[in-house]
Amino acid sequence: MNLLPGPAQAAAIGISLAFPLLLLLYARIAATGGAGRRFRLGCISVVILYAVACIALPGQRHVGDVLGGLFLLGTAMMLCYILFSLLAWGFTLTLLTALVQAGHPLTLEQWATAYMQGGDLGTFTHNRLKLLIGAGMVITADGRLAPTSKGVAVAHLVKLVRLSTGLG
Repeated sequence: MNLLPGPAQAAAIGISLAFPLLLLLYARIAATGGAGRRFRLGCISVVILYAVACIALPGQRHVGDVLGGLFLLGTAMMLCYILFSLLAWGFTLTLLTALVQAGHPLTLEQWATAYMQGGDLGTFTHNRLKLLIGAGMVITADGRLAPTSKGVAVAHLVKLVRLSTGLG
């Protein structure tokens, strides 16, 4: 029994590992548009690369090998989508970065105004706040909110990744 991946599966693994790098490359090209468009372009490119690899690989094509490779690519796309969407559209982390950017403790109303650029978040903000406090990224004292050192580190990491991927 051979447990090594077939040629098409090996190609899919290699392309899956290159997928985040491809997304970084597209982030550097202004003509690719917004985050959603970049991700779709990356997915289409990965599928095309896989089809080319399957055609160009020497030897016989086994349906199971090609299908397994497609499942591997699909898994890589789903994993990257989760991470990509968190960075591109992550509401909770965006709230945290708004608090860190203020540079000083804010009241809940000031925080909502900073995040919404003048709007009001109400109950939804309270729900998100529970998540940040529970994760140890924000503390409350005397009715004011402040990021913890963990929260500041996460916000800086998110900002670095967003800048490197062209999302922020």
